[in-house]
Amino acid sequence: MPSRKNFELQLQTVGIECGCDKVVPHEYHPFYANHFVDYVDRPFKLLEIGVGGEGREVGGASLMLWSKVFPQAQIFGLDIYDKTVLDTDRIKTFVVDQGDPVALSVFVAEHGPFDIIIDDGSHKRSDQLTSLFTLIASVVPGGYYVLEDYFTSYWPVYDGSTLAKDYLDTPVRWLKQSIDIINRNNLLSEEIKSFLPDWGVEELHVYPGVAFLRKGLQAVRGEIPNAEFYANQVELDELRYGAYKDSFFEYIKDPMTSLKVLHEVKVRLEAEIKRIESQSAVNLVVDSQDERGS
Repeated sequence: MPSRKNFELQLQTVGIECGCDKVVPHEYHPFYANHFVDYVDRPFKLLEIGVGGEGREVGGASLMLWSKVFPQAQIFGLDIYDKTVLDTDRIKTFVVDQGDPVALSVFVAEHGPFDIIIDDGSHKRSDQLTSLFTLIASVVPGGYYVLEDYFTSYWPVYDGSTLAKDYLDTPVRWLKQSIDIINRNNLLSEEIKSFLPDWGVEELHVYPGVAFLRKGLQAVRGEIPNAEFYANQVELDELRYGAYKDSFFEYIKDPMTSLKVLHEVKVRLEAEIKRIESQSAVNLVVDSQDERGS
């Protein structure tokens, strides 16, 4: 097995030869080297969403890169275009829309599970989330789900937003929530847990432009020491924040709807304040007139 540094150099050299944008311009190869060097000398299955290019005979640079640096890997590619012209004995492509959960499920039922899944597809938030929620269960324990170019969550052209980034359901939001998912066994509310999928993830590695979710080999251990401590902390949490619980749950379920509700409340409150202030001004005028009359 090569050293991590040598593997990074190999990824860079082969990536440039293949014209792979993972190397130029994105420069993701050092991050891939951090996590994938252990796969070089072993057989495994890799799935990449998005073969690249519009048409039959274009794209495939990433698949070619993986086939060259992982000589024992079986490599699968999904695209909305027929790319079978790129197929080899170890590269197989399939026409599957990453935004179609049924098609994805049918595919993985036949060809999964996978050691590595990489989403380099449409980069639209709905497609990315559909693929993530549908496919992450098909990653083997110890394997990786990789999300490339997640920064598109901030751009409207991909149905993202910078202004509404904390309220839209985006890959970036779910990467942040992955910390809660990893620590779900330390949460004090079963209702909160019900809003968080049990992906079996134990590691989150976020780099500029690319994130790695690593599946655990076993369930993440909870750190709550005993039932008495649990009951005490639940009671304290309820005393401090229980009055706001419904609002918190609404935000978890749909932050944009929660924002709209808060805005409606704000508008009503502002209108009520103006009404009270106007009435106060009228009362002051009346009182002043009464004083002059007397």
